[in-house]
This record gives sequence, structure tokens and C-alpha cells, in this order.
Amino acid sequence: MSEAAQDSREARAGREAEREMERLLLSSANAIQRLIAERDALRAQVGLQEQELKRLQRHVALFHDTYRRLTSEFVSQFQLVDDALSGVVGEKPQENEASQSEPEAGSRC
Repeated sequence: MSEAAQDSREARAGREAEREMERLLLSSANAIQRLIAERDALRAQVGLQEQELKRLQRHVALFHDTYRRLTSEFVSQFQLVDDALSGVVGEKPQENEASQSEPEAGSRC
């Protein structure tokens, strides 16, 4: 009888080992599926962030161009005001120190 009991215990231990192996395999498969889903979600998020970055870069370039044009317009307007005031006062426009040190900056076309 002890042989039959031992065989029964070994069979039970074998079945438990198989069940434990199945549980481990299922847990591993679930973990892999979660990792794949997380990876896919992160890829999608990266794609959205890249689109947003491109959009922001276009906006920054637009702001840069707009401010550069605005600055040029201010300089032109200040030159016109300076010329008009000089014409009213009847004096020759004075060159400031910056335009004296840079002769090309003071010349007008």
C-alpha cells in the first residue's frame, strides 16, 4: 500500500507542478500582452507629441518672421519721422554714434 500511496502522491505532485507551470505561463503571457499594449500606447503618444512639436516649430518660425518684419517696419517708420522732423526744423539729419561707426548703416537707398 505504501507504494500505491507514494505513486498517488507523486501523481498529485506532478499535477500540481503542471498547474503551477500553466499559471506561470498564463501570467507571463498576460504580462507580455500588457507590455505590448503599453508599448503601442507609448508609440501613439510619441506620434502625437511629434505632431505637436512640428506645429509649435511652425508657430515659432511664424512669430520670428512676424517680429522681424515688425521691427523692420518700426525702423522704416522712425526713419520717416526723423526725416520729416529734420525737414520741418530745416536741419540736416544728425547721425548717431552707431551710424557713424558703421557708414553703411547710415546710408539710404
